[in-house]
Amino acid sequence: MARPMRTSASGLELIQSFEGFRPRAARLADGRWLIGFGHTATARPNLQISQRDAVLILIHHDLPPIEDLIAERVLSPLSQNEFDALVSFAFNIGADAFAGSDVVPALNAGDRAKAADAMWAWRLANISGELRVVDALARRRAAEVALFLEHPSGRAAVPGAL
Repeated sequence: MARPMRTSASGLELIQSFEGFRPRAARLADGRWLIGFGHTATARPNLQISQRDAVLILIHHDLPPIEDLIAERVLSPLSQNEFDALVSFAFNIGADAFAGSDVVPALNAGDRAKAADAMWAWRLANISGELRVVDALARRRAAEVALFLEHPSGRAAVPGAL
């Protein structure tokens, strides 16, 4: 049996850049606590963490369930870029939301463009009872979609009209 894919350094950098590092636990609007790079499972009041420990928690605690979920649900082969983008996306929206999203069936049908479009749809948030585009989510989705669509060998030149 092949070893499941794991998030690369590029994927970790993407996640860390959007999650941001919190050395002290902060309370979320829903009452949960958050620390490090988006860690909620063991966060609690007055908890402090080093950036090194936050990275280790992200790699060894928070991401493996997301990586395993992608391996279970996505049946088509993925490039490392696609996998990293999906990990960032699923980590941000949550495992249940990812599993129920239009991204998974599009990937399983082999339609990468439709999957990328389905990821882009997750830039909205409920603000005072109204769905609105959130700037931070739009920037994150743009970065995830760009990574998802980038070929493993790098960007290809597109011929111009000239």
